[in-house]
Amino acid sequence: DRMYRVVYDCLSAGLPAMMEKPAGINAYQADSLARTAEKTGKMLAVAMNRRHIPLVQHVFKRMKELTPITQVDGVFIKSSDIANGWHYMNAFVSDIIHAIDLVRYLAGSEPETAATVAARFNSPIDNAWSSVIRFRNGVTGTLKSNYQTAGRVHSFEIHGPKASAFINLGFGEAACDATILHAAGQSIYSLASAGVQQPNSEKIDGMAMVNSDQYYQYSGFKQENEDFVRCLLTGQAPLCPIADAAKSMHMAEWLLEKAI
Repeated sequence: DRMYRVVYDCLSAGLPAMMEKPAGINAYQADSLARTAEKTGKMLAVAMNRRHIPLVQHVFKRMKELTPITQVDGVFIKSSDIANGWHYMNAFVSDIIHAIDLVRYLAGSEPETAATVAARFNSPIDNAWSSVIRFRNGVTGTLKSNYQTAGRVHSFEIHGPKASAFINLGFGEAACDATILHAAGQSIYSLASAGVQQPNSEKIDGMAMVNSDQYYQYSGFKQENEDFVRCLLTGQAPLCPIADAAKSMHMAEWLLEKAI
């Protein structure tokens, strides 16, 4: 809420800004900032850094070249006591918004219908959520988040009839790599019946792409700041403007409403 006030004051004073996610404590504040940015004519970028990860951008571009995208899956799980660590707002909207936003971004559409299963593990509050989503363009999405697991696991999958991609952003330790699997041109129902196939795949090292193993270099933090400066100099729109970030905030709250 304090961040909202600072950003609102910047826009009202005629200053462009970039703010950390989430864009306010709820979708109402995000919408308010979007209206203020439009009214003042000043840019407001939101730091959804997963969009800016060079590996993610490379894989997304490659997949769109290879196949129609029909399914996007996101995983963001951790080991944390959010009941004692998150007091100001729901962790799903504040933290899992990273995965929600990227699933929505990769799907390339707005959600149409969804179902969410929420659970409580060793906690007085919900700390695990699994969602299935249908987007307006026909893409199916899934989202898995859980704060009572062995450690941080962060990954995304992009699928289509001609290719599949797995993006690894961490499995208990820092990581940034991906594999794109190309369709073999024949249907394979079972490895037991078809035999083990030699996969036609591409492996991409996200750290090598930026020539650095420094987290800020390969994880999108450097790139989101470069994007903001570039937009200041050129007048172009940022990769994640406030109006688009607000849509992801609405999606986060909407997924919670779709609990079954």
